[in-house]
Amino acid sequence: MGDTPRRIDPYYVQEDDNLDEMAETLKPALDFTDADLARLSPEAKNLFSGRRHLGIGWLDAYEIVVTVTKSPSGCACGVREGQTIVFDMRHKVKPELSDAPLCVHLMSPVLSIFYMTFDRAAEGLNPLTCIWRYIECPITGTDEGASKALAEVHIRRADTHEPVTQRMLAQGAR
Repeated sequence: MGDTPRRIDPYYVQEDDNLDEMAETLKPALDFTDADLARLSPEAKNLFSGRRHLGIGWLDAYEIVVTVTKSPSGCACGVREGQTIVFDMRHKVKPELSDAPLCVHLMSPVLSIFYMTFDRAAEGLNPLTCIWRYIECPITGTDEGASKALAEVHIRRADTHEPVTQRMLAQGAR
């Protein structure tokens, strides 16, 4: 990978992109051969081109943080206000940074954030646009949702834990 990122048109699938400079990284990571790389669809190549534009290390540079803002006493999972769940950008919970019980109901809305992030990256766009801020437990229950836990979501730098507030990636995220 060169020092200068290649300019990518996010509306054009780069069919002729052979991913040469990424091949030695992709092959062992995906257990691919040269033939496997050659057979990739234009859309898959575009996804990897987007990753090249962002830099290979962007997944390690950020975390998604879910902070419980409301948790009535009727919450079946036992999450409490102020507790957090921290995810890396590969969808894994970071238990050493999390103090909330692992509630799959509260964690499930976070999946859409990951999907949006990767879709934007695949198009060569900044994947960290803050268009979401809040999630809620999808379990309504017999109390018509009165016992739902609510949470605020943000993205932060993994190294400094500073929230990402700008729509553009900071220098050094690569």
